[in-house]
Amino acid sequence: MKIPLRISTRKLILSKPAIANIKSKVEKLEQIYDHIISCKVMVETPHRHKNHGSLFNVSIDISLPGAELAVKREANEDVYVAIRDAFDVARRQLLNYNRKRKDKTGRSLAKNIYEPEVVDLDVIEEDSYYNNSYELDYI
Repeated sequence: MKIPLRISTRKLILSKPAIANIKSKVEKLEQIYDHIISCKVMVETPHRHKNHGSLFNVSIDISLPGAELAVKREANEDVYVAIRDAFDVARRQLLNYNRKRKDKTGRSLAKNIYEPEVVDLDVIEEDSYYNNSYELDYI
């Protein structure tokens, strides 16, 4: 795992198998999209519900070049199920981000529409202008 991972908790202490589970899920995300800058995972238990007992919330923040994905999954009684559900949503968001970022030919769609693109670097005659200039096409 080469991406920086930060696991934090509120009002609970995670076991070693739960931490290993989170690390393996992050490694799977890294296999889907290898340009992840950082990943922050927050596991918390807000308060004890009198009928349901302890519930676990999992939040994931994934930093990407030019974007950030955030996942907030509501409470579940089992910490492993809460982690699984949150990482399933993160996986779908990452796949969707990657799909939108590329078109069918594999080129990036992140280019600004109004940004001028230099098509030809033909120099215009110096007689018509005082100094050399280049023709720009706006796509």
